[in-house]
Amino acid sequence: MRNNQSKFNTKLKNNRPTSNWLKVDKRLYRRRLLILAALLFVFSLGLPSFVVQVSAQIQIVQSQPSGLQLVQQAKRSYEIRDFGEAARTWQQAASTFAAAGDILNQAMALSNLSLTYQQLAEWDKAEEAIAQSLNLLQTQQNTPEKLRILAQSLDIQGQLQLTTGQTETAIETWQKVANTYERMNEKERMAQSLLNLAQAQQDLGLYPRSCKALLQALEVTNIDCETLSKATQSPSEKNDALLPTFERLPNSLIKATGLRLLGDFLRVSGNLDRSQKVLQLSLEVAQNVSSPIDENEAELSLGNTARAQQNIDKALTHYKQAATSTFPTIKIQAQLNQLSLLIENKERLSEAEALWPEIESELTELPASRESIYARINLAQSLICLKQQPVENETTESSSPIIQQCNSLQAKVQGTKELPLSNTPSWSQIDEILIAAAQQAKNLKDLRASAYALGYRGALYQQSGNLPKAEEFTRDALSLTSSIKAPDIAYRWQWQLGRLRRTEGDSNGAIAAYTSAFKNLQSLRGDLVSINPEVQFNFRDSVEPLYRELVDLLLQGEEPSQNNLKQARETIEALQLAELDNFFREACVNAKPQQIDLLVDSSQPLTAVFYAIFLKNRLEIIVKLPGKDKPLQHYTTFVSQEKAESTLRELQQALPQVDRAKNVRNLSQQVYQWLIQPAEAELAKNNVKTLVFVLDGLLRNIPMAVLYNGQQYLIEKYAVALTPGLQLLAPRSLAQIKLNALTAGISEELEFEGKEFSKLENVESELKGVQSSVSSSDELFNQKFTKSEFQNKLNEATFSIVHLATHGQFSSNPEETFILLWDRLLKVRDLDNLLRISDQSGRRNIELLVLSACQTAEGDNRAVLGLAGVAVRAGARSTLATLWPVDDPFTTSFMSQFYQELAKPNVTKAEALQRAQVSLLAKEKRPYFWAPYTLVGNWL
Repeated sequence: MRNNQSKFNTKLKNNRPTSNWLKVDKRLYRRRLLILAALLFVFSLGLPSFVVQVSAQIQIVQSQPSGLQLVQQAKRSYEIRDFGEAARTWQQAASTFAAAGDILNQAMALSNLSLTYQQLAEWDKAEEAIAQSLNLLQTQQNTPEKLRILAQSLDIQGQLQLTTGQTETAIETWQKVANTYERMNEKERMAQSLLNLAQAQQDLGLYPRSCKALLQALEVTNIDCETLSKATQSPSEKNDALLPTFERLPNSLIKATGLRLLGDFLRVSGNLDRSQKVLQLSLEVAQNVSSPIDENEAELSLGNTARAQQNIDKALTHYKQAATSTFPTIKIQAQLNQLSLLIENKERLSEAEALWPEIESELTELPASRESIYARINLAQSLICLKQQPVENETTESSSPIIQQCNSLQAKVQGTKELPLSNTPSWSQIDEILIAAAQQAKNLKDLRASAYALGYRGALYQQSGNLPKAEEFTRDALSLTSSIKAPDIAYRWQWQLGRLRRTEGDSNGAIAAYTSAFKNLQSLRGDLVSINPEVQFNFRDSVEPLYRELVDLLLQGEEPSQNNLKQARETIEALQLAELDNFFREACVNAKPQQIDLLVDSSQPLTAVFYAIFLKNRLEIIVKLPGKDKPLQHYTTFVSQEKAESTLRELQQALPQVDRAKNVRNLSQQVYQWLIQPAEAELAKNNVKTLVFVLDGLLRNIPMAVLYNGQQYLIEKYAVALTPGLQLLAPRSLAQIKLNALTAGISEELEFEGKEFSKLENVESELKGVQSSVSSSDELFNQKFTKSEFQNKLNEATFSIVHLATHGQFSSNPEETFILLWDRLLKVRDLDNLLRISDQSGRRNIELLVLSACQTAEGDNRAVLGLAGVAVRAGARSTLATLWPVDDPFTTSFMSQFYQELAKPNVTKAEALQRAQVSLLAKEKRPYFWAPYTLVGNWL
């Protein structure tokens, strides 16, 4: 028996997975009754998770024999699961203690009465009993006995709050429990309360906070959460430097659970290698302390991490091991994990067909509980995806967004052989599962669970073609989310309602529903990644379509209103920032932004901003011209997404090849006609000199300077810059700033992490050229350009310019976005942390970050997302980077010219870039040499 420090020790613990909607997070939840050995485990697909460990102890305080006898009777009834008799006896005990004026024991009996009512699903009575217990305790002085009973009563209250969907309140309650045990110096119980707190925080997507609570529970003080989640060792370093800290902790159940939750946190944070190692350690601890339950939990979490690593076979092995558990609900959870994973692979659908009836049968044996509700909903989700095989013929506009996720899953295994299905469930069978879930949620008075169950019923009817029923259930789900203020659930069903309205031809109603969903996503920005915590979360298929569908609706018709145009570009911005959030697994922009409109209307030279977004059959363009009274311009270029992507891929492939200048001109002229030509007359009429682009999709991989109108390149007529959104850090002109630079670079051949990096012979002369143009500068070259030296230089002084001439790569994967230092590959997260040093303690932002000799990852259609991520997160107002490396004297000449122009009065960064590129173009017409330079961020 764990923590058996008194005559009666009853604990409950519930772990339920947190995941993105329609996607398996697979985090375990459990209810642990240690005295009774009644363990309930359930796996949840795409739904919030929760955990609680309630320690309801009987601390008899000098009681009369009759009261003590009733306590023992109640305890025995509880142990044999005769909860009705236990409740009656606890009530008698409470009355007996009340008659004797024994307030502490009366409060104890009432708290255990509440615990018993929870087993009977009599939630009102449970709430009344715990409220009475806590009210009584408030009247008593803070003796050790009073504090112990108070902590136990609060534990039970936290369980009740969590069970009835009050997760935020439960978190506050468990913080009080931990604080109380800390006052009593009961470290083990405080640690357990912190574990409960941490899991509940993860349920709400508060992963950084959960990490802090976990480290406190484990009494680890020499590691902080940021270091734990972001610091990565190279594959060549076999040992993780942080693991010995955890290995040295004494083995215990607290350690096993704490490490598992830390492993889950690390997976969500994107540190998959460390997640796997920490979870493996958790498994070993569970084995050493002989805790089969903790072993099962560790196996499930290891399966989740293997799945995030896209190691499907390993994930299935872990899930199958967990499915051998003797605890029924652990087995079901593991099977649900397997089922969703098998459905992702078209070649293994027959295994999924064989598995789901077994899960359905076992679910009927579970008692009514929150766990069984979510297990049923998860099963229904998987069965909907299974029934929709193959999904290629589904049209986005007519299907539930749930099918969007099914499409996402299948996209991962394109090209696999499709097998005929013989054992798919009927719509009515799936509905019966959801009806049972909805009824249990209603009985439990769990409004969040009810909202999920009703929303899924709406999705099911939408797929089966019964639109009136689909809208009825979707509206019912939304009504519940409104009453409990749950935007993380609401946006899903608002999106579903928007599709229903669109299918019914109600454009205005569809826009209203989509707009509500969009606003909820915006309110969730900082937590969006946490709501969708799996590293393999497919943002492009799971959430991105909502933004595009809203833009599509707003821009329908020949002349959309100015309000619709403004909302459309706001939506485009939100999509850009959400992509960056997803890239970094956290919100990217926290500084106070400034609307680009204000810059365009007040700055010189005259600037126009192009917002472009690809829809299914067209490219939509919105142009902001200079002038406060100028309406937004709108252009539509009808080009299929397939043709546009084919052209852009071919152009991207041709650009880094020195001998394909003719191909570049032909292809870039096509893109010019799509993007710029419709606005030519307005640009000339408004005497525009600078073009700023907010680009979408593959357009971001093309340097806009290279667009060709048949006679000249765009850079010959306009200064050009990119920005990832409509908002920027408050801009300043370089004319207002004293220029000083930190220059750094590597010229020698190096090899790291299996990657070979060639010599860059002109780096030294490039750095000297920068130093000759910027009078105040410092240098780190070759052996001196290490992480520690780089950090020291940034700590010592504030630099307006940081110029890095070294190999680097931009990718849509942050682990593959890096720059080369002498002693390592510096990943984008670490670069971000180093550069942001200059923004601490009131020190100003870096004005310009230059990344020379970098390139985009080959074959990565979203590689420039990495460049945008560096630009936004580095704290630099502007970033100048190369999309492919040009190790040639031309680079030295270009950089020297760029800095000379930058030092001139009233010259913007975009203009300095334009002049340097035009100067180079005059010497060498081939775009390979002059086109790779791209300015991202503030162009002034």
